[in-house]
Amino acid sequence: MPASVRPFTPSAKPVVSRISVISHATLAETKAVPVMEKGELNQFPGSAGVYAVYDKNGALQYIGLSRKVSASVATHMQELPDLTGAIKYNIVDDASREGLTAAWKAWVEETVAESGTIPPGNAPGETKWQSRSVARATKPEIRLTAGKPIQGITIEELIDRIVKENPIVVFVKGTRQQPQCGFSFRMLNMLNTLKADYEVVNVLDEFHNPGLRDAIKNYSQWPTIPQLYISGEFVGGADIAEQMVGTGELQTMVRSAVAKDPN
Repeated sequence: MPASVRPFTPSAKPVVSRISVISHATLAETKAVPVMEKGELNQFPGSAGVYAVYDKNGALQYIGLSRKVSASVATHMQELPDLTGAIKYNIVDDASREGLTAAWKAWVEETVAESGTIPPGNAPGETKWQSRSVARATKPEIRLTAGKPIQGITIEELIDRIVKENPIVVFVKGTRQQPQCGFSFRMLNMLNTLKADYEVVNVLDEFHNPGLRDAIKNYSQWPTIPQLYISGEFVGGADIAEQMVGTGELQTMVRSAVAKDPN
């Protein structure tokens, strides 16, 4: 691992957020945060800033700027997992286009001065790091309630409605942009790889989805999360979905669900 990418020291909690509000931090003095640790995903800030992506060998691949760093990192994790091993980021106080561009330019110029070349992902004509799934990556999660006590309907009935009204819906720990367990990340990554248009429900959101974590297990009679439903039917968790991708069955189910959807 290059000296500029220093090993990250894990905290007591598997999923943590490290937000450095520094306007002019250099790339060299910014610590790299692994995208995953011990099978769990690290969280990244939903603020505007500049970020650098390193592969699993510690080689710098791309320097980008974003209005929402977490969304951009999530997209790279989903679309280029082999090249997205660790992230350096700097939250920029001046979130204007000019401010972000200046921070990005400073990191690129620093890289060129040190290595004599720009990162491969920033090379002229390179397009794979350009966001191809912004709409999908930033699509909001479904909320079962508006944050008020459920009245006149049970949570199981709400689950049943969500499952049957949406062609593809997945119940995960965390959000679309920041799944909070490795299995949830694997499930979302599979669906993104298949370019599926799917809905997400966060079982950890007790404010909008009270009691959902246990209720979904009772509804499906399945003990773990994530849980994938297609065309109103329970498919399974991450392991089963991966097996179905291997046989081509999940691809067929996704295409069929999309074809049946009148919207």
